[in-house]
Amino acid sequence: MKLHLLLCLILVSIEARSEPVRIFFDTDMATDCDDAGALAVLHVLADQGECEILATVSSSLNPTACAAIDAINRYYQRPDLPVGTVRGTGVNEKSRFTQSLAAEFVHRFKDGSQPPDALTVYRDVLEKQPDGSVTLVTVGYLTNLRNLMRLPASDGHVSGLDLIRAKVKRCVCMGGNFMGRPPVDDLKLDNVNFRRDAAAAVEVIRHWPTRIDFAGREVCSIPSGLKAGAVLIDTPEENPVRRAYEVYLGGPGRTRHVADLVTVLYAVRGLRDCWNLSAAGTMDIAPDCAFKWRPNIDGTQHHLLKKPGNDRHVESVIDGLLKVPPRPRP
Repeated sequence: MKLHLLLCLILVSIEARSEPVRIFFDTDMATDCDDAGALAVLHVLADQGECEILATVSSSLNPTACAAIDAINRYYQRPDLPVGTVRGTGVNEKSRFTQSLAAEFVHRFKDGSQPPDALTVYRDVLEKQPDGSVTLVTVGYLTNLRNLMRLPASDGHVSGLDLIRAKVKRCVCMGGNFMGRPPVDDLKLDNVNFRRDAAAAVEVIRHWPTRIDFAGREVCSIPSGLKAGAVLIDTPEENPVRRAYEVYLGGPGRTRHVADLVTVLYAVRGLRDCWNLSAAGTMDIAPDCAFKWRPNIDGTQHHLLKKPGNDRHVESVIDGLLKVPPRPRP
């Protein structure tokens, strides 16, 4: 009995000493308000000491995406977080809400200055991190990741691929429909995070050099049935995340799917009592982003699995985080 108690105390001590997860956040902040919700959840988890936010970049060419990102960062008392945007070719979808956030809230781009290239942010931030320490979270297009993989070595900097191999422990990616056993995605449920820049998605999924965990739509979007966000009506009116949901959904107190929020929550907390994880495998992806899942004991890819009867619990965890106010800072 004494030995059992001693082991429990040791495990608690180890858990208490665990370092915050280092998160690099890549989002298509434009097409859906759940990107704003995911960034809110990330900030709250950082306030609670569970993660450290390294940078927040946009995979969207929408001109107000970075303004919305920066406005949310400032609301959560992190105005100095690096912000960057995809450059060159990419996806430029209209947004229902980022223009409102850019007009109504304080952000660093009010004077018309342009955000830096996301590749510069990636290189500058990753080079400073300990080896094998970064969790890269992507809840948008894979354009920036493809560009990083293609980045050549220059001026004393290693190539993008070598930088990923050295610094990135794993990538957690929102995307795909893992329907059936083994899963097959025939695109009937759509798959916009992959499909809108299909060439980038295919290249990244086929050649990413570290582990990838996917949060599929069947777990956290349509047809998962999970929704959250109505609780934002209980947060201050100056909360840009509340405003993003209200503008996008056409009114206060309404819910939205939790795709990007689940991705962030899993990236920081792991499975806990919310999900299961598939065995290792490989996404055999076609040029149009349809795919078949190939179980492979040597594979470096996994995808989240729902726990039966667990939907309301996951929603309550997410809503609980969305309600938490920013932590005051000096």
